Amino acid sequence: MELKSAEKIKQNRHGIERKAGSLNTPALLAVVFFGGYLVMALEILAFRIVQVYFGTAIYSTGAVLGVVLSALTLGYWLGGTLSVKFAPTKIQMVALFLAGFWIIVLAGIPKYPSDFVQPRENPRVEVAYSLQPPWKTVPTWVLDHPVSDSIEFRMRWDPLVGSVLLFAVPSFLLAMVGPCAIRALTRVAREAGRVSGWVFALGSLGSIAGVLVTSFWLIAILGIIANLRLIGVISIIISIVALSIKTDNSLREEQP
Repeated sequence: MELKSAEKIKQNRHGIERKAGSLNTPALLAVVFFGGYLVMALEILAFRIVQVYFGTAIYSTGAVLGVVLSALTLGYWLGGTLSVKFAPTKIQMVALFLAGFWIIVLAGIPKYPSDFVQPRENPRVEVAYSLQPPWKTVPTWVLDHPVSDSIEFRMRWDPLVGSVLLFAVPSFLLAMVGPCAIRALTRVAREAGRVSGWVFALGSLGSIAGVLVTSFWLIAILGIIANLRLIGVISIIISIVALSIKTDNSLREEQP
């Protein structure tokens, strides 16, 4: 009887190993890395946009940081909650696709497809838009609809509202990537700490890359509109990668 139990446990362990091995770990780690990259690349562009339209660097910086961190907080919570009930990579796919779509729309929808792949906006060339870039129209709308005559109040309020309207939703969606990755990669309960550490570290590396590459090179090379489109396209591509990853949503305790 004991021999049969030992054989059963051994078979279960091998089954767990085979099933865990079926997970495409490199692809999932790539999703985590680019998720971190996208968050910070978008945040760098948010600083640039909000400061240009609302000025007062300290208030604009505080508004962007406050909005992005609040959105990330909600996204981490909801992503972790949903990952227990649904396939984590499917949640990643939906979140990344919607975030990418939102960011592409932020850049505006040009009337002619050739303008969509324009590497950098030329101020001397008028581009016809089916949808004007919200990153330009939303700040203008906020400035044209003051809620107070107090300049001091508006210096704080306007960049905060503009940041919420433009960047809260995509930041919230991108935040779901990390918790879902932890859930997908954790096969045995005792490994949760190690897996969490790897996911946070890799996501942070992606964030570092997003900050440096965007601020040091891409803004100067591509400008705002092309950068927004690039980030949106990358997000949609990564969502397709997430969709291709097969996972098992069950968490197992270590066998005795």
